[in-house]
Amino acid sequence: MAAPGGMALLIRRHSAPELPLWIPAELEPVPGKPFGLYLHPDRHHSDRIRAAETFRRAVGLGAPLHAPPNPYAHRQAAMLCIHDLQRDGASLRDIAGHLLDPLPDDWRLSSERSDLRRLADAASEMVSGGYRRLLGARPKA
Repeated sequence: MAAPGGMALLIRRHSAPELPLWIPAELEPVPGKPFGLYLHPDRHHSDRIRAAETFRRAVGLGAPLHAPPNPYAHRQAAMLCIHDLQRDGASLRDIAGHLLDPLPDDWRLSSERSDLRRLADAASEMVSGGYRRLLGARPKA
């Protein structure tokens, strides 16, 4: 169903529950062309993966999603999300509220705080040029 700013779909297959899907206008699929899904890495990531798998099966694309070829892809996506949130002015505690459910009772002493701080530091290093290590060693010209 067309809607202002995009397309709203309600997908139902056999006796499975209905799956609502919103596709913004600028991301609508072109018939006959590939269609990709971006899953935002937040505290609902596992729910989003299940919804994407359900969507793929509902539209007849067969087998569920495969694991990413990079075993660290989820960590790297989380690092970039943390970096983007920090760049927009969010504090580490705000980021934790966005990514963790629920927040630890004692935030100042929690291991989650330390983990997020390490991810934020790694993200800053990656964005400032460390991403080149992902490309591997290159022969000298």
